[in-house]
Amino acid sequence: MNILKQISIAIIIGLLLTSCVEKKEGFTITGHIDGIKDGTLIKLLEIDQQTYLDSAVSVNGDFILQGEVDQPTGCWLQCESEYAIVQVENVEITFESPIKDMVLNCTIKGGREQELQNELDDLQYPYNIAYAGALDSLQNKKYTSEKEFQRLKAKYQRLQPLAHKVYVDFGRSHTNSYLGLDIIYRNRGRIGKDTLRTIYENLDAELKQSSNAVALQIFLYEEYAEVGKRFIDFKAKDLKGNYFTLSSLEGKYIYLNFWGAGCGPCRMENKVISKNYNRVPDNLAIVNFSLDKNASAWDKASKADSIIWHNVSDLEGGKGRVKTIYGVQAIPASFLIDENGIIVKRFYGFDTSGGIIDDLIKIIEGKV
Repeated sequence: MNILKQISIAIIIGLLLTSCVEKKEGFTITGHIDGIKDGTLIKLLEIDQQTYLDSAVSVNGDFILQGEVDQPTGCWLQCESEYAIVQVENVEITFESPIKDMVLNCTIKGGREQELQNELDDLQYPYNIAYAGALDSLQNKKYTSEKEFQRLKAKYQRLQPLAHKVYVDFGRSHTNSYLGLDIIYRNRGRIGKDTLRTIYENLDAELKQSSNAVALQIFLYEEYAEVGKRFIDFKAKDLKGNYFTLSSLEGKYIYLNFWGAGCGPCRMENKVISKNYNRVPDNLAIVNFSLDKNASAWDKASKADSIIWHNVSDLEGGKGRVKTIYGVQAIPASFLIDENGIIVKRFYGFDTSGGIIDDLIKIIEGKV
């Protein structure tokens, strides 16, 4: 082998090794869903942020989803009208399921958090299968008498809290995990603060850096935005880099809306507000607070939705302090602040009737 050829091979090997070192580790979900057609869309939705991490189309029921997460993250894997819960970590993950009742019948293998999710699913399965059966019978009117209807309704109402108790107990038994901590934070109002403080203080160093731990710390030890209390001021930037403070709008009603570019319901609300913006009264200011970490995605979505009102962000995403002090989990989440700076109402999700402006006007005019 001549010297030039040896040098060329050495350079190629060096480049390959360099690329391997620089390549970021991420997750790959290799999946198969029985009963779907070629070209069926499969999407991976991050639950709290309501943002899509990846999507793919099926070939013979097979698909591959890829990406990267900052920390183990609960996601919905969506296909047609079905979904399954996946704990996504930056590891190889396998997914198999029939399309029917995917959330109950899927088999998922992944990292430690998925193993815990599988344990939880097994514990909840008897309740969930009975719960789903009762719900199906009610929704599709599979009953022949009023007595049978009332029996199904009572069964449905009884099973839901039982399944939820299993869920909360599991979280309390697995506090040093991302899944367990997520359950604890979501149910923080049901657990005494002394217990929560003990849980927080005993978290390992890695978990104390997670977004749920940061939020739990603020809930326990710092000022927290709540209905009936004065708003908590913050500083953020708009898309041009100009600073904005919430207190600059004091004296007006303020509709503070947390959203993200990848959140479908958020985008629908933006468009409803844009379409009706000429009806917004002079004493009401609208503030969109983006939870995006990517300024380009935030900018693109803002232009597409014709946002012309206050539109700011800290570009810190799910770990952002503003999001945390306002107790935002799922988005969209919104707050109405009165002219005296008091939070008078919290809104969860997006009202599909599209009447948000009318609702705000009624509240401001004291008609509700």
